[in-house]
Amino acid sequence: MARADLTDALRGGLLGVAVGEALGLPWVGRAPREIKRDRVLEGVGPTGAMTAAVLGAGGAGDPPLAAALAIGWGEADPRARRVAALSLGFSAVVVADLASAALDGKPLHHLVTDHAEDWTPPFHGVAHDGRAVVDALMAVLYRHDDPSEGMRAAVRLGGGGVALLTALVGGILGGRRPTAIARVPWLARTAVPDDAALAPAVAALAARRQV
Repeated sequence: MARADLTDALRGGLLGVAVGEALGLPWVGRAPREIKRDRVLEGVGPTGAMTAAVLGAGGAGDPPLAAALAIGWGEADPRARRVAALSLGFSAVVVADLASAALDGKPLHHLVTDHAEDWTPPFHGVAHDGRAVVDALMAVLYRHDDPSEGMRAAVRLGGGGVALLTALVGGILGGRRPTAIARVPWLARTAVPDDAALAPAVAALAARRQV
């Protein structure tokens, strides 16, 4: 049987993806200058492909970085995790390592600090490709540990990859700090997965991690 803190962390990560994606979707393709601080919650509600993918535990055909999250949550062994993620690209390896560390409650700062000077926010928007999204992800995680603050900072970067970015920030920091997800200001406005969808996803990921 999965330990309570593991199931809570996985639930926090899954909900974090949902609230992050819901925050970012209305702003996909918008320039950063268009996304004002007092308007970031406009349009929050529906989720999308990232949320659906992680609920299915990152199956074949899912977005690579969604699969990477599931690999990180489901595989505790570093070597096995990296082998599993490598076929999806280097960006997926980074995401899987971050997701795994966050699930264990470890600080993420040490995973980015060696290259901190490389993780500068993309002030002209986040392109919809793995490297650009992960560069932006590292910039956000270097500066934020609270899920709500991290997702708000991420969405204001704008660009075609912003919903993917906010989903990753929510998923990683939600796994690290699951109790903080309950305090996300836009949670009640988000079409979050219900218990019927969350419970089997949490159980499947927990079983994989404990093998």
